[in-house]
Amino acid sequence: MFPGTPQVKAPEGQKPCRARIPDLGRGARLKAKGERGSILGFGRDAGLAYTCPYPLDGPASFPDLPEERNVKVYSGANIRNVAMVGHGHAGKTTLVSAMLYTAGATQRLGRVDDGTAATDHDEEEIARKMSISTGAVAVEWGNTKINILDTPGFSMFVHEAKMVLPVVDAAIVIVDGVAGVEVVTQRVWNYCEEYKTPRLIVVNRMDRDRANAERVLESLTNAFGRDVIPIELPIGSEKNLSGVVDLVRMKAYTYELGGNGKGKETEIPAGLKGQVQEAHERLVELVAEGDDKLMEKFFEAGTLGEEDLIPALHNAIREDRIFPVIFSSGLGNVGADRVMDFIIDYTPAPSEHEWVQGEPAGNGDAPKRHESDEEPVSLYVFKTVSDAFAGRISYFKVFSGVLKNDATLQNYSRGGPEKFAHISIMQGKTAVPVSELQTNCTPAILARLQN
Repeated sequence: MFPGTPQVKAPEGQKPCRARIPDLGRGARLKAKGERGSILGFGRDAGLAYTCPYPLDGPASFPDLPEERNVKVYSGANIRNVAMVGHGHAGKTTLVSAMLYTAGATQRLGRVDDGTAATDHDEEEIARKMSISTGAVAVEWGNTKINILDTPGFSMFVHEAKMVLPVVDAAIVIVDGVAGVEVVTQRVWNYCEEYKTPRLIVVNRMDRDRANAERVLESLTNAFGRDVIPIELPIGSEKNLSGVVDLVRMKAYTYELGGNGKGKETEIPAGLKGQVQEAHERLVELVAEGDDKLMEKFFEAGTLGEEDLIPALHNAIREDRIFPVIFSSGLGNVGADRVMDFIIDYTPAPSEHEWVQGEPAGNGDAPKRHESDEEPVSLYVFKTVSDAFAGRISYFKVFSGVLKNDATLQNYSRGGPEKFAHISIMQGKTAVPVSELQTNCTPAILARLQN
């Protein structure tokens, strides 16, 4: 739901904000305007009526939730909302567990095989060792909060990946280091094309037998074109995987398999220097192609420094001109820190969007909102599930304003008011109650929607 007439209590002496923003639907369309000036065109077919027998948060009894908490507030520039998408068994859930462990959000490295992964907690998921519904976690890395939606990769559940794309700012496409591009890889890529979602490709499970970076890069280029280009190269392969080389900063990082996930900066191995230099030059040329000023500077100097490459790559990724490739091993906890670094450096922040737009309510004009706490409250329900313990639970993203617990907003697609109670944010299977939600809280949940 992207409700429209907020009726939130205003400070004494001030009038409450009122805005007309329609409900968003399952067929939400994301169209590009300008430099990734994202327009969310929301239709009546959105996910409000969607039900699923596998709740995102697992069994939960909302009356027994702990006391409401105050959540640390981040500015739009220090938030990243991403979805992990890709073929089943490419290692999405394991990589998310590695990111949580590396950032100190969990005390152990969760594993799908033993049922300890943070985002696979439903009994069926644990028994089948596969994701069935979308899992949600947040991780703090440096001064940035990364909201992660971990989506299923099997064909019968891959619609969940499409469902979450309207509420994220980038997709992390996970590809298996042995298999390369697979059927669902192509399918989720097409979803991203439909929604104009920026993409970062992670070639995962590089410690597996027969993992081969060159073969996977060839598979990616054949499937998605020359705009797919590595910005990292692995050091070693299979059981000898020991690190990665950053082709932007031209630095190497080594890891201990199964260690704490934090790379140690070191010299580029002598045997890789020629390959690294060649890959760096290809990257510089591709980045310079999209910017006349950079191209001029490139012809003058013969190369570009990281002070030029990083912002240029960021802009090119936001505009869907370049799709960078990096390498990791979730199970071996190699490169998880670099994945988070690259998400922060290269994927767009919510504050970079020009505005979001909904469909007009009735004969009115289509409303527009900047993703800011200063705007009237508007939000989008992207999923509603039936929970055996709590009843209907709806998952949503706050696109603008500050949503208070017990607020009443107008649901235009259902034609009635909605009372918001028991608002929480998700961290794996745990629903953390909060008193209010700022812009770009993804995903937040509430225990029930009347309509």
